[in-house]
Amino acid sequence: MADRGQKKKFIIIGAVTAVLAVAIGIGSFYGQTKKGISTGSEIQGAVGLRDLKSGGFDPAASGKKVLTIKTDTKKNCGSTPWVVAEKKGFFAEEGLNVEYTGELKTPQILPSVLNGTNDVATAHINALATYIAAGAKIKAVTLNGVDPTPDVDPKYRHMRYYLSPKLGVSSLAELVELRKSENKKVTINGTKPICTTFIADNAFDHLGYGREHIQFVSFDSDTAALQAAQQGNLDIVGVHPPFYKLAADSKLLQVFDTLDTGLGEAAGTGAYYFREKFIEENPEAVARFVRAIRKANAWSVDPKNEYEAIKLTGDYIGQPVNAVHYYYTSKGIPDRLLQPWIDDLVKDGFLKEGQLSINDLVTKEFSN
Repeated sequence: MADRGQKKKFIIIGAVTAVLAVAIGIGSFYGQTKKGISTGSEIQGAVGLRDLKSGGFDPAASGKKVLTIKTDTKKNCGSTPWVVAEKKGFFAEEGLNVEYTGELKTPQILPSVLNGTNDVATAHINALATYIAAGAKIKAVTLNGVDPTPDVDPKYRHMRYYLSPKLGVSSLAELVELRKSENKKVTINGTKPICTTFIADNAFDHLGYGREHIQFVSFDSDTAALQAAQQGNLDIVGVHPPFYKLAADSKLLQVFDTLDTGLGEAAGTGAYYFREKFIEENPEAVARFVRAIRKANAWSVDPKNEYEAIKLTGDYIGQPVNAVHYYYTSKGIPDRLLQPWIDDLVKDGFLKEGQLSINDLVTKEFSN
C-alpha cells in the first residue's frame, strides 16, 4: 500500500508535467477574454484598477527609463504589497509600470507566466517546487510572506485553524480521540500540496497527533470551507488573516495556528517568481521589482502603518479585513525558510530525496 501511495504521488507530478503544455494554451485563451487580459480600461477591482493607479505617481518622474512588467489582478488576501507599492509610489520610484492584466483563477496563473501573458506571480514554496519538478522554467527572486515571530501580534500569523462547537468537542485532542473512536479521520480543507495542508500536517506532527489522522477535503475558497465548518460538515477549517474575524464572529473555536508547526518563520514562506527567460532578458526590471516590492513588504508590516494597510487591502478586495499577511522584510533568501517545504514534499512522497535543491527554486542574484 505504501508503494502504491508513493507511485500515486509521482503520478501527480507527471500529470502536472503533461498539463503544463495544455495549460499554457488555456492561459492564452483566458488572456484574450475580458475577464482575463485587457488593456485595463474595463477591468475593475473592488474599487477599480484605475483607482489603484490613481495615486498620481508617474514612473517617468523617477528619471529612469520606464520598464513594464505584467501581472494578474490580485483581488485577494495577498494583494497588500501590490496595493501598497502602487499607492505609496514604490513601483514608480523605480521607474516601473506594472500592468495588471486581469483576474485569473489559481490554475491559470502559472500558465499565464509561462506563456508570457504575465511576467511575475507569487506562490508558496511547495507549489513552486512542484511546478519546477514538473518542468516549469521559473525561479523565485525574492520572498513574499513569512510567519511572524512569537512577539508579533498573533493576528498576523499565516493561518489559523478552527472547529465548530456543533461537533460537541472543544479541543483538538478531543476531536482526534472522537474520530479515532469512530475509526474516522479528522477532515480539514485543502488539496495537497498547498500552504493549508503543509501547515496542518506539520502542526499535527509537532503537537504529537501525526498527519495520518488527517483527511483533506477540497473547497473552492476559504469562505466555502468556513460555511461547511459552520454547518458541522467539516471538522477543521484553515483560514487566512482576512477571514479570522469572520471565523470568530461565527463562534468557531481556534485549535491551532502556524506557530504550532514548530517551524517558526518558515511556516508562512512564499515567494515572487518570474519565468527564467524573462529574468535572463530583463535583469534590470527584475532588480527594480525586487527593490520596490521589498519596500512595500516592509511598509505593510510596520506597526505605524497597520490600519492603513488593512484599509487599503479591504477597500481593494471589497470585503472587511482585520489583518493582513505578514511579509518578509530582510534581504537575502535564507535556506532555512525554504528547506522545510521541500522536506515536507519528500516526506509526503511528492518529491524524491535529493530531486530538487534550493538552487533549483531560486536565484539569489537580486536578493542582497
